[in-house]
Amino acid sequence: MKKFVIAAVIVAAAFGLMAMLSSLRKDQPRARPEAFVRTVLTRTARYDTVRPSIRASGRVRALQRVSLAPEVSGIVLATPFRLRKGMSFSRGQVLMKIDNRQAGYAYQSALSDLRNALAGFLAELKTDVPDAYGRWETFFNHLEQDDLPALPRVPEGREKLLATRHNIYKLYYAAQTHGLSLARHTLYAPFDGTVEESMIDPASMARAGAAVAVIARTDIVEIELALAQAEARLVRAGAPARVSVEGIAGEVAGEVHRVSDVLDERMQTVAVFVRVAHAAKQGVKSGSYATVDVEGEPLPHAFSLGRKAIHDKDRVYVIESDTLAEKTVDIAYRGITTAYVRGGVDDGAVIVAEPLQDAVLGMAVQSVEDARRKAAGAGGDMPGGQETGRGKGRR
Repeated sequence: MKKFVIAAVIVAAAFGLMAMLSSLRKDQPRARPEAFVRTVLTRTARYDTVRPSIRASGRVRALQRVSLAPEVSGIVLATPFRLRKGMSFSRGQVLMKIDNRQAGYAYQSALSDLRNALAGFLAELKTDVPDAYGRWETFFNHLEQDDLPALPRVPEGREKLLATRHNIYKLYYAAQTHGLSLARHTLYAPFDGTVEESMIDPASMARAGAAVAVIARTDIVEIELALAQAEARLVRAGAPARVSVEGIAGEVAGEVHRVSDVLDERMQTVAVFVRVAHAAKQGVKSGSYATVDVEGEPLPHAFSLGRKAIHDKDRVYVIESDTLAEKTVDIAYRGITTAYVRGGVDDGAVIVAEPLQDAVLGMAVQSVEDARRKAAGAGGDMPGGQETGRGKGRR
């Protein structure tokens, strides 16, 4: 019984102590939770005349690729330039010579026949048509040159009759034919280039019409781009282009040379050809893979926007009265990374420039710039949880 009383006293004392302590405690005021404001990257719409940049890729190809074949047959002679694969040459350089002795003898024989005929013709001409003698004498003296001079202009009358009777015309054109045959024994480079293939060596027999080498032009190259119809409509011949080639630092200047009028039925694309001049000096080689940015035609009353800002094909989020809203925009051209908008939002509208997850229309939002200004004005940092969009420079 005594133990029960002691226990009851202890319990009563404990309850009394708790009541006293409760009376001493003061209620602390609860802090009101701050409204959550989402911070986003933004872009201000400013309408102006802009030039879209159209990006595409393609292979670099030589502007000209020629199969070299002589028009005459004969033994190939040794020359300072060896027609070997990988050898480079300049325009007008001798690529190959074929033994031309027989053709040279035939040409000299034809010249001799023409000179003999002219000797008799000049003797008669001096007597019958003295006014024409000086022209024909000059022509006769120039026959010593390698190239045949042009025939003097002969009016109708006694002079033409004498020229015909002495076979001047027939012998002249016979000599000219032999001269052309002689010239065909030497092959000259039609452009600056390189030898891609060679199928003949000195002392070999060249056959008329049989290919002896394949040469490619290297001073000018072309890049064929396959553009969608919407992109091709913005491209015109003469437009500047920036070419990036694997293995070459920086960009190379190019120019749109032509735009095809034919649509590829299978791919539904239009071929656009970009030329690069002085390619060899800039290290641009045929066969390289290149990325090209072509400057398109001007788009009036438009502005550029990153494609990440667009969702559902043609919708963007905007900030109106510090809350999130949505607009449908008119897209003039949609590139790989950039879209060009020509309507749907007001000039000066603040557009969310990043994709938003779990976005709810009407939610409180602010731009990164506004958040920074507020943080600077409060003398603190941006609110917690808003690390996205603060910029690497502030980490």
